[in-house]
Amino acid sequence: MKTTGVFLAILIVLIPVASLGAQQQEVEQDTLFAITVQIQRVYPHHLGFKVVYDRSDLYPGEVYLPGRWFTVAAGRAELLYTSHPSAPYMTVFYRNGEFSHLRLVAQSNRSHRSWGALPSGADLREAFASDELVIRY
Repeated sequence: MKTTGVFLAILIVLIPVASLGAQQQEVEQDTLFAITVQIQRVYPHHLGFKVVYDRSDLYPGEVYLPGRWFTVAAGRAELLYTSHPSAPYMTVFYRNGEFSHLRLVAQSNRSHRSWGALPSGADLREAFASDELVIRY
Protein backbone atom coordinates (compact mmCIF):
# COMPACT_ATOMS: atom_id res chain seq x y z
CA MET A 1 0.00 0.00 0.00
CA LYS A 2 2.83 2.34 0.89
CA THR A 3 4.64 1.60 -2.40
CA THR A 4 1.47 2.34 -4.37
CA GLY A 5 1.23 5.77 -2.67
CA VAL A 6 4.88 6.53 -3.43
CA PHE A 7 4.42 5.40 -7.03
CA LEU A 8 1.35 7.61 -7.39
CA ALA A 9 3.19 10.61 -5.90
CA ILE A 10 6.09 10.13 -8.33
CA LEU A 11 3.69 9.77 -11.25
CA ILE A 12 1.85 12.98 -10.29
CA VAL A 13 5.14 14.88 -10.19
CA LEU A 14 6.60 13.44 -13.42
CA ILE A 15 3.61 13.93 -15.73
CA PRO A 16 3.58 17.76 -15.48
CA VAL A 17 7.37 17.89 -15.76
CA ALA A 18 7.30 15.74 -18.92
CA SER A 19 4.59 17.87 -20.53
CA LEU A 20 6.50 21.05 -19.66
CA GLY A 21 9.57 19.67 -21.43
CA ALA A 22 7.49 18.92 -24.53
CA GLN A 23 6.12 22.49 -24.54
CA GLN A 24 9.61 23.93 -24.25
CA GLN A 25 10.74 21.88 -27.26
CA GLU A 26 7.86 23.27 -29.33
CA VAL A 27 8.76 26.84 -28.33
CA GLU A 28 12.42 26.31 -29.19
CA GLN A 29 11.49 24.99 -32.63
CA ASP A 30 9.52 28.11 -33.55
CA THR A 31 11.07 31.33 -32.22
CA LEU A 32 10.07 34.77 -33.44
CA PHE A 33 12.03 37.93 -32.70
CA ALA A 34 11.96 41.47 -34.03
CA ILE A 35 14.46 44.22 -34.71
CA THR A 36 13.28 47.81 -35.08
CA VAL A 37 15.25 50.48 -36.93
CA GLN A 38 14.55 54.19 -37.23
CA ILE A 39 14.03 55.44 -40.76
CA GLN A 40 15.54 58.58 -42.25
CA ARG A 41 13.63 58.55 -45.54
CA VAL A 42 11.07 56.50 -47.43
CA TYR A 43 11.19 56.78 -51.22
CA PRO A 44 8.08 55.46 -52.96
CA HIS A 45 8.54 53.95 -56.42
CA HIS A 46 6.13 52.14 -58.70
CA LEU A 47 8.09 48.93 -57.96
CA GLY A 48 8.13 49.34 -54.17
CA PHE A 49 9.89 51.44 -51.54
CA LYS A 50 13.50 52.42 -51.04
CA VAL A 51 14.11 52.87 -47.31
CA VAL A 52 17.10 54.68 -45.83
CA TYR A 53 17.49 53.74 -42.17
CA ASP A 54 19.88 54.29 -39.25
CA ARG A 55 22.35 51.45 -38.69
CA SER A 56 23.90 50.67 -35.31
CA ASP A 57 27.24 52.15 -36.43
CA LEU A 58 25.45 55.49 -37.07
CA TYR A 59 25.87 55.24 -40.84
CA PRO A 60 22.80 55.17 -43.08
CA GLY A 61 21.77 51.86 -44.58
CA GLU A 62 19.35 51.28 -47.42
CA VAL A 63 17.00 48.50 -48.43
CA TYR A 64 14.69 48.05 -51.39
CA LEU A 65 11.31 46.60 -50.51
CA PRO A 66 9.44 45.20 -53.53
CA GLY A 67 5.85 46.34 -53.87
CA ARG A 68 4.65 42.75 -54.30
CA TRP A 69 5.51 42.12 -50.63
CA PHE A 70 2.83 44.63 -49.62
CA THR A 71 0.01 43.46 -51.91
CA VAL A 72 -0.74 39.99 -50.52
CA ALA A 73 -2.70 39.50 -47.30
CA ALA A 74 -0.32 38.04 -44.69
CA GLY A 75 2.49 38.75 -47.14
CA ARG A 76 6.09 39.58 -46.41
CA ALA A 77 5.46 43.24 -45.56
CA GLU A 78 2.81 45.65 -44.40
CA LEU A 79 2.69 49.43 -44.57
CA LEU A 80 1.05 51.35 -41.75
CA TYR A 81 0.41 55.09 -41.81
CA THR A 82 0.39 57.18 -38.64
CA SER A 83 0.84 60.75 -37.51
CA HIS A 84 2.62 59.68 -34.31
CA PRO A 85 6.00 61.40 -33.81
CA SER A 86 7.80 58.04 -33.40
CA ALA A 87 7.30 57.30 -37.09
CA PRO A 88 8.91 56.48 -39.41
CA TYR A 89 10.39 53.17 -38.35
CA MET A 90 10.62 49.62 -39.61
CA THR A 91 10.32 46.41 -37.63
CA VAL A 92 11.84 43.29 -39.18
CA PHE A 93 10.60 39.93 -37.87
CA TYR A 94 12.71 36.78 -37.91
CA ARG A 95 11.35 33.27 -37.42
CA ASN A 96 13.96 30.70 -36.41
CA GLY A 97 16.74 33.06 -37.46
CA GLU A 98 15.41 33.69 -41.00
CA PHE A 99 13.56 36.73 -42.35
CA SER A 100 9.81 36.25 -41.92
CA HIS A 101 8.15 39.62 -42.59
CA LEU A 102 8.42 43.33 -41.86
CA ARG A 103 6.26 46.23 -40.82
CA LEU A 104 6.97 49.65 -42.29
CA VAL A 105 5.41 52.47 -40.27
CA ALA A 106 5.43 55.79 -42.11
CA GLN A 107 4.01 59.26 -41.60
CA SER A 108 0.54 59.61 -43.09
CA ASN A 109 1.32 63.09 -44.39
CA ARG A 110 3.28 62.66 -47.64
CA SER A 111 4.71 66.17 -47.30
CA HIS A 112 6.48 65.12 -44.07
CA ARG A 113 10.28 65.39 -44.28
CA SER A 114 10.62 61.59 -43.98
CA TRP A 115 9.13 61.11 -47.46
CA GLY A 116 11.42 61.56 -50.43
CA ALA A 117 11.34 61.28 -54.20
CA LEU A 118 13.61 59.16 -56.37
CA PRO A 119 14.99 60.54 -59.64
CA SER A 120 12.55 59.77 -62.44
CA GLY A 121 15.20 58.43 -64.82
CA ALA A 122 16.66 55.85 -62.43
CA ASP A 123 16.30 52.22 -63.52
CA LEU A 124 15.75 50.33 -60.26
CA ARG A 125 14.26 47.08 -61.61
CA GLU A 126 17.31 45.11 -60.49
CA ALA A 127 17.24 46.58 -56.98
CA PHE A 128 13.57 45.60 -56.51
CA ALA A 129 13.94 42.17 -58.18
CA SER A 130 15.26 40.30 -55.14
CA ASP A 131 12.89 38.34 -52.92
CA GLU A 132 15.36 38.30 -50.03
CA LEU A 133 15.79 41.07 -47.51
CA VAL A 134 19.43 42.04 -47.22
CA ILE A 135 19.77 44.41 -44.29
CA ARG A 136 22.75 45.42 -42.20
CA TYR A 137 22.11 46.48 -38.64
